[in-house]
Amino acid sequence: MYRFLTYIISIACVAVLTSCGGSVGNKAGTAIAMRYAKLLSMEQYDGYRLVSVSDPWKNGSVLHQYALIDSNGNASAVPEGVTAIRVPLQRLCISTSVHAGLMHKLGALDQVGSICEGKYILNPTIQAQIKSGHIKDVGSGLNPNVEMIAQLRTDALLMSPFEGASYGLLEKTGIPIIECADYMETSALGRAEWMKFYGMLVGRETEANKLFDEIEKNYNDFKTLVAKEEAHPKLLADMLNGNTWYMPGGGSIYGTLYKDAGANFTIASDNVSGSQPLSLEKVLLEGKDADYWIIKYSRPQDFNYASILKENSVYGKFKAFRQKHIFGCNAFSVPFYEEAPFRPDLLLGDIISIIYPNLLPDRKMVFYAPLED
Repeated sequence: MYRFLTYIISIACVAVLTSCGGSVGNKAGTAIAMRYAKLLSMEQYDGYRLVSVSDPWKNGSVLHQYALIDSNGNASAVPEGVTAIRVPLQRLCISTSVHAGLMHKLGALDQVGSICEGKYILNPTIQAQIKSGHIKDVGSGLNPNVEMIAQLRTDALLMSPFEGASYGLLEKTGIPIIECADYMETSALGRAEWMKFYGMLVGRETEANKLFDEIEKNYNDFKTLVAKEEAHPKLLADMLNGNTWYMPGGGSIYGTLYKDAGANFTIASDNVSGSQPLSLEKVLLEGKDADYWIIKYSRPQDFNYASILKENSVYGKFKAFRQKHIFGCNAFSVPFYEEAPFRPDLLLGDIISIIYPNLLPDRKMVFYAPLED
């Protein structure tokens, strides 16, 4: 009877925790502090850790809960409805290049059994693992080879969710699906802090905590550096895609990072936490006087001023074009999407180097470079 009552209390406490958006109302578990992440909360129980991922699309709701069970843990103690995962994982399948890059940083590539769309990954170590057959390429991230994933005795999958996501045949395999909603955080440090969770999954918690502490210090040191600057250069981001200019929202990870760099980034609305589709007319009206312009793209040849003008002659009307203040990142050869999300300190340093060139005169940019004539 006592155990039954304890179990009921535990379930109730979990409900209180998730309904309060991560606030601690649970006497049975000890909260694991998260300093920046808003969509992730964790608690330590006897023999397992309870990880709650909030639903980014339904305020106050839980997307998924996981119990990370250590070697001494008892799966029977895990509340019903919570996905039990034995850690550390040994045969992980990863669907995105950014999480593959993180596993490399944490020294956990030996625990990655398969990856989606490996041919697009730039990391040479990961490419060598794929070539040797240690890591199998299981195809498209949207439609992976389910049979191969099962045959590899995969013990968990890292998948990026989207609103109303369904994983089709993958759900029928019984392999735990870990929904990586880190990209829906609204701050760069909030997303990066998810590495603590991923480190727990592969037994690299110490490495993840150490890396995050370094990133946090670097990031906040950069913010302190620009805080004394009175001028805030106006920044324009990205380019037309077809007839639409997808600008990072002012409340998105990149939007907040640009502001942390001291930029005047006001073209996109502050209440947009994702990408905001804008017309060329609106961007020209509000951004033609921008002091600096940063672009991300993926093509075999780097853009230069002549080639972007061939893309659209309107680009020549922007002040940043005329003053040769455009900086590009060619993701075809630069591992932006593999590294920047979990190294926001390096990205922040790049943006500061661009808009305040005298503040970091000896720093070499990691992701961006000035466009050539």
